[in-house]
Parts: sequence; C-alpha cells; structure tokens
Amino acid sequence: MKNIIKLLGLLSVVLVTFFSCDEESPFIEPNVELTPVYALTDIIGVNAPFAINIYREKDLIIEYSTNVNVTSFTSASYADTSTDTSYEISVAKLIGDDIVGYWISADKTTGEGTLTVVTDTQIEYQIKISEKEVYN
Repeated sequence: MKNIIKLLGLLSVVLVTFFSCDEESPFIEPNVELTPVYALTDIIGVNAPFAINIYREKDLIIEYSTNVNVTSFTSASYADTSTDTSYEISVAKLIGDDIVGYWISADKTTGEGTLTVVTDTQIEYQIKISEKEVYN
C-alpha cells in the first residue's frame, strides 16, 4: 500500500511538471533580421574610415571610424549595376543638407577595388568589398 501511494505521488508530481503553465517572459521578443550589405574593409587612404557598410535594401550607411565607433547616415540614389565579374555601385550619403557621393568599382573575384568619395573635391581609396548579412 505504501508503494502504491509513493508511486501515485511520484506520478502526480511528474504530471504536474509536464502540464504546468510557463511564466511569461517580461521581455519583448526582438524583431531582428539579417539584412544584406556591401561591406567595405581594408580602406587605404588619407583619413580613411575603418570600415563602411552600405545597406542594399535600406537607405542606410554605417561608417566605422574605429572597430567599435560607428556613425550612421541616411543614403539616397542607391544604384547597383554590378555584373558577374565586377562591382559597380553608386550611392549618396546625406549629412544634413550636404550630399557626399560614393562610387565603388571592384573585381568580384578578389574583392579589390576603389571607393571614390565626391564632395567639393574627389578622394580615392583602395578597398576590399564583400557581400554579407548583418543583424539590423
């Protein structure tokens, strides 16, 4: 009789554990998705940023002045006329009322190319470009 009571007690604990309600989390589920970007790295030139991410589906450019310090900019006039062998990208970076033109030309197999930044003057940087996805 004692064994039957112990067995029923153990069975009831197991059933309660399986059918008990979970507490709701007080945190809101994040809505982050992977977003495709062109990642410009190994930028060589005068006052060159550490890296640049140009978003392909959003009007956004992220510039890294160091590997942790970032600045975001709104972009406009994004055009990607890349071919099977080369990257050909142009985009405008908006800084208040000022517009800075970015012209990117690179080889798809090596990823090496140039970034031409056009304001009142024109500055050319050597870059490496790759396609990747980042959380946004």
